[in-house]
Amino acid sequence: MDTVTDLMKTAGPGRHLITTAVHPRNSEPVVAYAWFDVVGEGTDALWSGVYADAAAVTEVVALAFIIAKGSVVLGTTSPTGEETVRGWVVDGHALRPLTADQVRHAFQESPGPASDAVTYRTAFPVPASAPA
Repeated sequence: MDTVTDLMKTAGPGRHLITTAVHPRNSEPVVAYAWFDVVGEGTDALWSGVYADAAAVTEVVALAFIIAKGSVVLGTTSPTGEETVRGWVVDGHALRPLTADQVRHAFQESPGPASDAVTYRTAFPVPASAPA
């Protein structure tokens, strides 16, 4: 699926964790994640990771598009050590970028410790996921 590939290519340099979740009605959530590294920027960027994990993320995103419900979160540790989080929601059959405030709000409502070391960032548009 071009959406996940484009998201990974656009993520920028650093160590990344992409997590996707779908919450089908009357069913347990379906979640997949993949770690990947990006070295370089732009067309010269190279990424590496476990193909099977990336394929699982792609399958969950495809399911989210089918039922038009789900989310994607991208956690990044930059080469300088800065930690950031970005997020998208499935809107129809596309990923809609969330603002930094929307991502911060979503994480503050979820269980788990809050970290002052994390910067919430507005998500970037994912080219293959633009609404038709």
